[in-house]
Amino acid sequence: MGMIGVASGVLSSLRSGRTVRQWRHVPMVSASSMTASVLAVVPARDEEATLPRLLPGLVGQPGVRVVVVDDASGDATASVARSLGAEVVESSGPADGWAGKTHAMHLGVQAVRDEEWLLFVDADVTCAPDLVGRLVATASELGADLVSSSGRGTGPAWWFLLPAFNTLVFEGSPPDGRGATALAVGHCVLVRRTAFEAAGGWEAIAGTHADDVGLGTLVRDSGGVVRFVDATALLTTSGIGTVADCWRLLRKSIQPAFREMFGPWGRPLLVVAGVLHLAYGLVPVLRWRSPWAWLAWFAQAVPHREFVRRIGAPEASAVLAPLSWATIGVFLLDCALRPGAQWKDRRVG
Repeated sequence: MGMIGVASGVLSSLRSGRTVRQWRHVPMVSASSMTASVLAVVPARDEEATLPRLLPGLVGQPGVRVVVVDDASGDATASVARSLGAEVVESSGPADGWAGKTHAMHLGVQAVRDEEWLLFVDADVTCAPDLVGRLVATASELGADLVSSSGRGTGPAWWFLLPAFNTLVFEGSPPDGRGATALAVGHCVLVRRTAFEAAGGWEAIAGTHADDVGLGTLVRDSGGVVRFVDATALLTTSGIGTVADCWRLLRKSIQPAFREMFGPWGRPLLVVAGVLHLAYGLVPVLRWRSPWAWLAWFAQAVPHREFVRRIGAPEASAVLAPLSWATIGVFLLDCALRPGAQWKDRRVG
């Protein structure tokens, strides 16, 4: 058990140091604003309650034309969108071989005229009135063809579950775009239209449920520059306030992603990852008398604090970092052992 404690302390320190270094190189969104022609596409399925929070801040931003794709909604999504000044494209649902959100965004892009940029925004996001101009300025300053940012939210998912998950994301998709996959977050993705088209557009990844990372990787692999930026001060999201909401959202991404990337090895790899991360979080707690356990606990808390600090969540929650990691382990085991995920009444895993 002594060697386990030492390994825990060393591994936690190395891993956490890497995550913090990555955060240090995530640029803040530009303080300047640039006007450009932008087509903003909002995929929306049963979003009549959220659109009144999004569209007033998006419609009317300089140079921005907003298209809401009503993805076979059973509510008043289309009429609400029109009443708030957006154009509406109506869909009867995804075609064969397409994931629902990807298909909706594909339909939205068909409305393009001569816009220079495409912006994909989730319907449950609220954005500042200068968001688009500042993202365009950020892309210009970084020489980027695609910039993306997550939003911020409230509730326990943000200060308990997501900090550890953020480390997993950065390990698989570093924010500088130089990993096996390039990081983009579906809350808000701005991409140069020429780069989007050169990458093959949504048709190139029609069936994926990891559409954000999929698009970022396509653009990167087609010669484009992809950067994750910090625009959390300009974006909020209401979709994952509770741990249960967050759990469902992550399941609908992780299960299909592992299946698409690893085929029949996807579930066994999820089991291994789940067990390892359960141990990663529990060892510092169970071995708390050891100084190495304290080192592991402290090291795991540092990137946790970095994440919550940036999104305005309670920094004191960093003391719960090992429990956050143990919960991520349980989550990965759940993804492996309880196949099948649903989102918006559609099976996605």
